[in-house]
Amino acid sequence: MTKDEHVKIAFRLLQQDGYPPAEWEGLWALPQPEGYLIDSVPFYARLISCGDVVCATEINGDLVFDSVKTPGGHSTIRVISYLSELVSEVRSRVEGLGCSTELSHVATFFSIGVPPRVNYWNIVDLLDMYAERGGLDYEESSIQHDERSGDG
Repeated sequence: MTKDEHVKIAFRLLQQDGYPPAEWEGLWALPQPEGYLIDSVPFYARLISCGDVVCATEINGDLVFDSVKTPGGHSTIRVISYLSELVSEVRSRVEGLGCSTELSHVATFFSIGVPPRVNYWNIVDLLDMYAERGGLDYEESSIQHDERSGDG
């Protein structure tokens, strides 16, 4: 499919003490017979991942998220790095393990999409290593992988 076939789905964000810094997040999706296939890694929307099929309603010309119809099995992690030089290193390492990443407009903030075939816990172990050194912090936003014993 081409980029022209993508649509933007708006997700309402619940803010607390000014976080996240926006009320809405738009995610790219591909129209499917059964809904919309999310085709980007969220920064702020919770409990949603790339690969999920969602339902949306058109409101004033915008598609607004209603619900997840079918989870895609991907997990989403948000990362804030305290050292700007770590961003490309960590992104490169998790991409080398089969994940996708998206860098936000904040140069030290990125999200990781962990596909079902990738061992989620290898990614968490890698992030824990950096976190223990004080280089970054992360938040698990949408975990669709199985328990620690399995790959995906």
